[in-house]
Amino acid sequence: MEYILPIILAVIALGMLAGCKKPKPKPEPEPEPEPEPEETWETFYPVNCYKPSYIIRDSRWQKREYDTPKWKEYEDKILEFMRIQGREILDALTLARILVVKILGKYFFRWTSDLDTWQKLDYWATPYQFVIVKEGLGDCDDFAGLHCDFLFRVCQYWLVWWVEVYWIQRGKSLGHAITIFKDTPDSPWKCFSNQQYLGMTNGYGSIGEIISKFCPKDQDHELLKVVARHPIEGYLLWVVDKNHGRDDLWLTLKELKERLNKKV
Repeated sequence: MEYILPIILAVIALGMLAGCKKPKPKPEPEPEPEPEPEETWETFYPVNCYKPSYIIRDSRWQKREYDTPKWKEYEDKILEFMRIQGREILDALTLARILVVKILGKYFFRWTSDLDTWQKLDYWATPYQFVIVKEGLGDCDDFAGLHCDFLFRVCQYWLVWWVEVYWIQRGKSLGHAITIFKDTPDSPWKCFSNQQYLGMTNGYGSIGEIISKFCPKDQDHELLKVVARHPIEGYLLWVVDKNHGRDDLWLTLKELKERLNKKV
């Protein structure tokens, strides 16, 4: 008997100790993965560009009046050109076909200086004015306005920029308006310059490859400034000038050829 009591007490003590054990904590649930950040246009802004702190529009930019009979007349004209060219798909290839449409055997769209068309040194026509009022006569900024409207508003491509390139070539100041675009965030860069579709097949890997087709980095050229605007509203998106990393947008012809050859 004298051994039974200690055994009973030991069993009771062990039971109490077992009851005092803390239950194992449940494992914390794995946190939900952070969503991938959405691509924005700013993802593709050039290195060292600067952006305005508030909306800036050039005084030459004219508001687009979409909800008017005039604008419908312009849109109907574009649809007519699509039918003439046998195109129904709203894409960049259709725009390329529209820009070389012939009416009664003559090209409808023809590069014409603003002095001849508007009797002004520089006039940024709206697509309606370019297509309907002046019947396809216009310069580079008139073509860019049409490109931007078709690709961004009609085709609804992901990124479309109105881009101005300014440079000096053998002492002469020059400027050109083009349209740079991406179908989707992952697609290569492509471009329209007046009636020419650049990068139709493979596109380009960088904006610099496009800019350097107009102003290559050599002793005969000096890049002054590249400006990008919103394709419909016209406000300034970004600027790169000679003091803000111009080498990011300025390639030699040799560098340009090397980059293009890598894609072939």
